[in-house]
Amino acid sequence: MQDHAAGTLGALALRAGSAGLVGTWMWRGGDRHVLDRDAAELLAGAQDLADIDLPADALVRHVLDADRAAVRAALGRNAHQSGPVSLEYRVRTPDGVRWLLSHGRIYGAQPGVPAHGHGVLIDITARHAPDRFEAPEGAALSPLERAARHALAAREAVEEDGSASLRLLVDMFLLEVGRVIARRVGAGRGRGVN
Repeated sequence: MQDHAAGTLGALALRAGSAGLVGTWMWRGGDRHVLDRDAAELLAGAQDLADIDLPADALVRHVLDADRAAVRAALGRNAHQSGPVSLEYRVRTPDGVRWLLSHGRIYGAQPGVPAHGHGVLIDITARHAPDRFEAPEGAALSPLERAARHALAAREAVEEDGSASLRLLVDMFLLEVGRVIARRVGAGRGRGVN
């Protein structure tokens, strides 16, 4: 089995480079976490945490106190689970409080390969304060923006219902929408994305 995270992080980082709302993360097993520049900016409001091994404490210190226990619990589960992961939480940055959505995949340990994972970090602050982030009047949303908004609404409804299988499907869809948006913005085709 190969290390899925190493190649994927670099590819995602290139695609997400200019997105501003999307960053990438990688977990290398144990207490080793790596953020790209955009994820470091989203999490801490500064890029000095990018591209270095970070312990969980370095990540969690930026999370609001009310959300820290959930983030620590999620980080602790990584060593014991495989599959998609999704977590929504708030961080304090120099620009104020941001809501982040972390979507990714954890791969369990295999002979010769430690547990590891990778994913995207998406700024969803606009979802929690929509009046602060509305598109300019008359600006049409791109098809992907409309899809993302509908998927986020679907995720909220599924979360209320409690269906784990539906939540997994919606999370996988949201992860792919984020990847496509990051890819397009990174390729300079993000003109239709607000």
